[in-house]
Amino acid sequence: MSLDARVGVRLGTLALDVPLEARLGETVVLLGPNGAGKTTVLRVIAGLLALDEGRVAVDGHMLDDPTSGVWIPSERRPIGYVFQDYALFPHLSALENVAFGLRARGVRRREAARRSHGWLERVGMAAYAADRPPALSGGQSQRVALARALVLEPRVLLLDEPLSALDASARVDTRRELRHHLEAHAGARVVVTHDPIDAMTLGDRVVVLEAGRVVQAGSLAELRERPRSRYVADLVGVNLYRGTADGQRIRLPDRGELVAAGHARGDVFAVVHPRSVALHRREPEGTPRNVLAGTVEHLDVEGDRVRVVVAGTVPVTAEVTPAAVAELELTAGAAVWASIKATEITAYPV
Repeated sequence: MSLDARVGVRLGTLALDVPLEARLGETVVLLGPNGAGKTTVLRVIAGLLALDEGRVAVDGHMLDDPTSGVWIPSERRPIGYVFQDYALFPHLSALENVAFGLRARGVRRREAARRSHGWLERVGMAAYAADRPPALSGGQSQRVALARALVLEPRVLLLDEPLSALDASARVDTRRELRHHLEAHAGARVVVTHDPIDAMTLGDRVVVLEAGRVVQAGSLAELRERPRSRYVADLVGVNLYRGTADGQRIRLPDRGELVAAGHARGDVFAVVHPRSVALHRREPEGTPRNVLAGTVEHLDVEGDRVRVVVAGTVPVTAEVTPAAVAELELTAGAAVWASIKATEITAYPV
């Protein structure tokens, strides 16, 4: 284990209580909406903000423990930090920016320059060593900031929204390069993002924060199979319901009901993948156990599929082909029926 932390901090109305562990060679993604406390967690681990309660330890060495009075300043922590805005010094060259941390730790100028140039070569920025940040693109600045963090050979590498400052065309290539550099780093990595694509591409494990608390942790596949909040369900693109089960029937708020194939009891979540939802312009006949009447609220095109959001007593999102949209003449305001087989509904305890 490299990073072992429990971050307890109160900032205004936000009360953080976040356990976080990251093993050597593992990338943990902190995912959550704006204001969830993700960046605050990184700032505490880095030593830029003190704990109110909890602990921060790396490789078994305590860095912050309010109970015992241990406090190690940020410059002495074995931690590298890539800030969201990169925080490069505009008056220094790329090489001088990378060397800054080494020089602050007492490394001689020539040795700091040699090691820094080596890292600029690794991230493909050696040709820009003499350039200052105002002359660099967003992607280039991100690579310099990454080299500045990695040149210190940190046991824990923290990255705060490392791709958010890039335009869409630059994100794809930079995301792929970033994953390569993260995998090459032997220490633990913690990446903050609100983008599920970043989480899927970069992370080995995902920790979801909402309002300062961990609501779920695991792989994206695990989150998709059993989401435990509306935010997580929307993130992974599935329908999530909460109700009370009595065998196969699940009673939902607002008089709705679903029928599942299992035999759950008590308070449950029920998840349905949008591809399991069939749409009809007339009430269907046959075997579906769940037939939901509603109105098309809107349609979202996502690649070769269309997500159709249906409002009704039991709202549901279906995922269909563009050909099905044309055949059924689906438009906003159209009356539809959604059918779901009982076997396509997974229920699990709250």
